[in-house]
Amino acid sequence: MPSKPRRVTQREIAEIAGVSQTTVSVVLNDRDDSNARISEETRARVKQALDQATYVADPAARRLAGLDNQIIGVFTYEEALSPESMDFYGPLLNGIERAAETIGWDLLFFTSSPVENGTRSLFHRKTRLRLTDGCILLGQQMIGSELERMVAEQFPFVAVGRRDETAAPVPYVGIDYVSPTDAVIDLAAAGGHRQALYVHRGRDTATARDRRGAVEAASAAGRMAFLLVGEERVAELPRLAQATGATLILAEDAFLTEDVILALVGAGVDVPGEVSVAALGEVRGHRADGRALTGFRVPRKQVAAEALELLRQLILTDPEEWADLETQRLLVAEVETGETVVARAEGRS
Repeated sequence: MPSKPRRVTQREIAEIAGVSQTTVSVVLNDRDDSNARISEETRARVKQALDQATYVADPAARRLAGLDNQIIGVFTYEEALSPESMDFYGPLLNGIERAAETIGWDLLFFTSSPVENGTRSLFHRKTRLRLTDGCILLGQQMIGSELERMVAEQFPFVAVGRRDETAAPVPYVGIDYVSPTDAVIDLAAAGGHRQALYVHRGRDTATARDRRGAVEAASAAGRMAFLLVGEERVAELPRLAQATGATLILAEDAFLTEDVILALVGAGVDVPGEVSVAALGEVRGHRADGRALTGFRVPRKQVAAEALELLRQLILTDPEEWADLETQRLLVAEVETGETVVARAEGRS
């Protein structure tokens, strides 16, 4: 892990610039360069001394260096504006945009770093990170070493989603998928379902592990017996449901749920009469066989707004006081009851 950069003192800046420490303090706190006591020549010398001393971590120094532009960077590790990714990224970007508009700050969307092997590098030579006061990070998976470097350098940033790529104290705002997964399982169990299948994509992201873990825990506790099935076996689901006696199929996300229902209906299975289906993800905007899906209502716009508000707090707070802030937050997704799960599983074992 990179070592924490040494904080240069005002006295050292004063010595480099050939001015008094009081003068440096006045310049640091003169946000709009309006103090007539400081000449342009003196101000320029202090700024040059600051640049020479690479005093970049301190918020006051960032203002002096001209970095307090009220500009927030937005970095996505994957492509965010493709048709396939907009279902996930669209609400997040919209929430960030609205929140930035509310506080009167601008957004800088980093696109110069190319996508290579499915991901971007935050520290690619073309990424203009230092033009911003702080950065929002988006991505299904992030690079742990880059998160560690941001933490070590005390550069203000907030990740969207809980991060497991590193043990470093990464500031984040994410979604609690465990609670609504438990709620769906409890609802199904109360309706008489005992045997179920969980169809997953095999991804190793934090949220995927959360949902899979909640399913496995429910099965281990005897609340409902689950068989885990990879997405490559969707076509086999009608046969698997019959062989195992499963009356419920949960799928990792809405797109996978649509595929599940298509496979069942195509094989002549009555959904939800014979087999109920639910998504463990956002279902707004999704329908299958003309019916609204059962799943989650994920507050992505709220997540984005809270992420930007947390970032604003980090920017305006001395890094030495960041430990006093609540920098890791989870919002709970709500269960959305659609038409693909029956209220009761009458006559089923």
